[in-house]
Amino acid sequence: MTALGNKIKHQREAKGWNQKELAEKADVSPATISGVENGRFIPTPSVLYKIAAELGVKFSELVETLPDPKLDTWLEIIPFYVRDHQYAAALPLIHRLLTEYPHMHDVQRDHLICYEAIMLGEWEQTRMQCIETLYALAFKWEGLAHTNPEFFVSIHNRLGALWYQSLEFITASHHYKRALEVLKSFPSAQDHYRVATIQFNLGDCLRWLGQDQEAIQYLEKALPYFQEQRIAKGVGGCYFALGMCYKNLGEFSKAVLMFQQAAPHVEEANLKWYAVRCRSYSRFFSPELHEDAIEVLKEELQELRTMMRPGDVATTKSRIAKLHLDRHQFPEAKAMLDQAENHLSELKPDEHRAYFLLAKALYHFALGDFDTASQYAFEAVDLYAVLRTFHSELQEALRISQESVLKLRESYEQKKRP
Repeated sequence: MTALGNKIKHQREAKGWNQKELAEKADVSPATISGVENGRFIPTPSVLYKIAAELGVKFSELVETLPDPKLDTWLEIIPFYVRDHQYAAALPLIHRLLTEYPHMHDVQRDHLICYEAIMLGEWEQTRMQCIETLYALAFKWEGLAHTNPEFFVSIHNRLGALWYQSLEFITASHHYKRALEVLKSFPSAQDHYRVATIQFNLGDCLRWLGQDQEAIQYLEKALPYFQEQRIAKGVGGCYFALGMCYKNLGEFSKAVLMFQQAAPHVEEANLKWYAVRCRSYSRFFSPELHEDAIEVLKEELQELRTMMRPGDVATTKSRIAKLHLDRHQFPEAKAMLDQAENHLSELKPDEHRAYFLLAKALYHFALGDFDTASQYAFEAVDLYAVLRTFHSELQEALRISQESVLKLRESYEQKKRP
């Protein structure tokens, strides 16, 4: 028995599974599991990845036990490292391969350069350099796409991802759409995971552009594959993005349902930020669940304290203020708004300030100070108008501004009466 076979057998038995049970979960044959454990053959990286996922061990831990992998095998392994963000294992490996195989084929070197750019692009200080590298590869492969459409698609998908991280959503959506166009032209390259991932990426990008209906179409196309393959991150991501789309459209009951559907999947995928947000959004946007919403939002501030930016904190505190207003708890609402304003003091005007202004308008409206309420509401409207999304918030700000003006008119007319 090899080191790999021994490790797989040990992990399988620790879970109380026989070989057939592991085979069914990993969608491989029992003979495959038996052969790997007994050392009769070495699994492909894709099969090894499935086995690792079902056993709940890091893919890199099983890779470390492979006997003397060759260059082609390493090139199959690296994409799985990238997919799981195991950069600490992938980056040194890429550097080692580029050194040990100076005469590798040009296409192999381009693949390694592409993967390196994908990973280093995660850091803002190296992102533009990585984007330039990927554009150089895209230009080189434009006329060669027919020879390796999968690689050409991956270049555009990653360009989309890096522009998305830079908040350049129009440019990002262009690259995602280009990737889908290439896949449509080359059916042989239409790997289901690749198609679903790009559909999700495009849908998530379009919601930031305020194109929520189109975003929903792409997200709903991607969701079935992730469900079928039980990819928790993909399922949870689709449901969460759908929830945000419906929230933007003002369809709050649908949004709440999507956040509730997302919750168990993002928890399974250990996506703490999204898990906590699903819980708080479900409470905040559902009148039926408002009873404990304040406590849930306060828990969000505590659980995500090391992850939230000042703007995020300000928005959550503004939401807590709105819930206090619903309960006519005006001192508590004012205290939260004062805290939110402090968090925004050094930030540029954005969606977080717009939401604070909206909450502030609601506060003064509830106090009967319609003049001040209208000022805050109109300021929120002006800010929301230049943002590409947040339609429901814009509509609420418009409603408060209009109602404040009507109340001011009524007050003025009453004063004129003898």
